[in-house]
Amino acid sequence: MHLLITRTQWWSFLLALGIALILTPIAIRLGLRLGITDKPEPSATDDVSAHRQRVNRRTTPRTGGIAIVAACMTSTLLFTSTTPQLVGILVGGTLVFAGMLLDDMFDIPAVLKLLIQSVAAIVVIACGVRVTALTDFFHGGFVQIGFVGVVLTYIWIVGITNAMNLIDGLDGLAGGVSALVILAMFFFAAFKGMGAMGAILAALLGAVLGFLVFNYHPAKIFLGDAGSQFLGFMIACLSVYGALKLPTTVMLFVSVFALGIPIAETVSSIFRRAARHQSPMMADNGHFHYRLLLRGWSQRRITTLYYAVTFMLCSVGLAIALLTGVR
Repeated sequence: MHLLITRTQWWSFLLALGIALILTPIAIRLGLRLGITDKPEPSATDDVSAHRQRVNRRTTPRTGGIAIVAACMTSTLLFTSTTPQLVGILVGGTLVFAGMLLDDMFDIPAVLKLLIQSVAAIVVIACGVRVTALTDFFHGGFVQIGFVGVVLTYIWIVGITNAMNLIDGLDGLAGGVSALVILAMFFFAAFKGMGAMGAILAALLGAVLGFLVFNYHPAKIFLGDAGSQFLGFMIACLSVYGALKLPTTVMLFVSVFALGIPIAETVSSIFRRAARHQSPMMADNGHFHYRLLLRGWSQRRITTLYYAVTFMLCSVGLAIALLTGVR
């Protein structure tokens, strides 16, 4: 088994990186001009955005998603042959980005955000990106799951879309974790000789890294809901798309390991809010990274911890998948 990184993948990565480096400063100015910002004034509501406003002491644009989406989409369309499944993912990602950009601008209701995510997920599923079978670890082979696969795919896409948004609370946190997850998925695709899949992931990785130059603490720009949910949506869809390219579910296996922190944060948030008799869609400040911040940890120390844990989880997932041939 050899690591195969093609010239197309390198160019896909470099173009997306270059575009993101050029467009992110423009996105900073655009966000400030249009007022799409997190403001340092304290808020009366006890939600995630209010806590983020108290963490950051200056007005900061929330338009990082614009640069990431433009860079990723441009590079993907130039260096990847489109298929119905890929078109569905790109259309769905665009819907999520556009809908959440409206949220960054006007703070739309949570129910409407869920509706936008659901429509995007349905578009992707309708284009053929869905789980069709699960590995039978006891008898070998696969178990066809039919319509259940559609439901599981929907839950996975919407769940990971929101999970990435949940950890977007500190400078460089969601972007850095996303980059590590994408890198793990890229390495798996490269080991398996999945050229087109690798080019898409390379474009997404380059876009995120170009943005992170301006997002690491002290951040000059934030992802915003448009950026964090676009990343979560693309990671979720591409993990399923990758599973379609091989007669295995191993790409999903790697993704579940790599996404350990966002998944754990989502599950703990649901149980925490249920214990308080709150809606699972209601934001709060009980996330692990906020608790560490209140205990005196710096933002850089927290993000370093998250990066280290994510790197470990990605490495374990890749090692198990590649060394044992999980199917």
